[in-house]
Amino acid sequence: MKKIITLLVSVTMVASVFAQYNGGRGQGQGNNGYGNNGNYDKGKDVVFVDAKFRDSYVFTPRERDMQIAQINREFDQKIQSVKMKFFMPRFKKQQLIGQLEDQRKDEIKMVIWKFKSPKNRYDDHDYGHGRKNW
Repeated sequence: MKKIITLLVSVTMVASVFAQYNGGRGQGQGNNGYGNNGNYDKGKDVVFVDAKFRDSYVFTPRERDMQIAQINREFDQKIQSVKMKFFMPRFKKQQLIGQLEDQRKDEIKMVIWKFKSPKNRYDDHDYGHGRKNW
C-alpha cells in the first residue's frame, strides 16, 4: 500500500512540474500561446469578421460532386450487400433497399442544400472564364 501511495504522489509531482514548463525561457521570451513568440509587433494579423460572414463557408461544385459520388458508392455497397443476403425473404430485401434509397436521397438533398445555402460563399460568376483550354 505504501508503494502505491508513493508512486501516486511521485507521478502527481512530476505531472505538476511539467504542467507549466516554458522550455527554460523567461516571461515574454517563449511562445505566449498566441503564436507570436512574445513579439507583439511581429505576430499574426488580427482579422475582424463581419457578423454576416461568421458562419459562412466555401463549398465548391467539385466538393459537392465528390460528396455525392461518395454517398452513391456507400449506398451502392449497402444495397448490394442486402441483395446478396441468401436467407432473407424477397419482400424484406425490397423493403430494406427502399429504405436505403430514401436515406441516399436525404443525404444527397443535404449536400445540395449545403451547396445552395446562403452561408456558402462560393462565387462562380467568373468560373471558367478567361482560362485557356489546352
